[in-house]
Amino acid sequence: MSEKISISGESRQETGKANSRGLRSSEIVPGVIYGEEKSSNIKVLEKDLKKILENPSIFSQVIDLNIDGSPFEVLLKDIQRNPRNDRPSHVDFLVVSKDTKVTVNVPLKFINEDICVGVKQQGGMISHLRNEVEVLCSAASLPEFIEIDTQNIELNQSVMMSEISLPEGVELTSVLNDLQDQPVLSCAVTRASLEIDDDPVIGEDGEEVTDDAEAPADSSQTDESQEEESSDN
Repeated sequence: MSEKISISGESRQETGKANSRGLRSSEIVPGVIYGEEKSSNIKVLEKDLKKILENPSIFSQVIDLNIDGSPFEVLLKDIQRNPRNDRPSHVDFLVVSKDTKVTVNVPLKFINEDICVGVKQQGGMISHLRNEVEVLCSAASLPEFIEIDTQNIELNQSVMMSEISLPEGVELTSVLNDLQDQPVLSCAVTRASLEIDDDPVIGEDGEEVTDDAEAPADSSQTDESQEEESSDN
């Protein structure tokens, strides 16, 4: 587990588009913190928000949020961005306790691809068909990511969502909702290896050699046959 992520901010009383534009021009991001049957308007420094957004699993981690000196444990639920410059324009945090049941998309972490049997020994290539899965669990059980070990994956083999090894207390929503099982990873033959297999074999005479081609006659046997015919005559 990586180090706990934290960020500080302040409450804000003024709302409205004009106020939000003024905050953004000062590199401050307006937001909201909600949960426990109430919500509050807040603001955080843009540079602080950008820093925590560098974490690839930021949406699947419980964050320590400090507002006006009051601590909260929260999940980052939504981040809105300016479509022109991709700067964050609004942020939503959900207050949680250790027993709060949450539905979160958790990243998949594929390991041992460099020693995968289907790749190293059988000439295949690993394809990631999903990069995250939706899970239901308590905030205390929320995994930062879910590992999938590819070491023993063979050529033409897939890993299905139902085959993922989950931490204790974590459930896939697709299984809970009886949705159709889907692959998250596959190992298939590469285009390059197919092209190599299809390349024709050319003989010394420049002709393509096929499996059913007749073997050339042995020149020594041909000479002996001709000598026998001459002696018979």
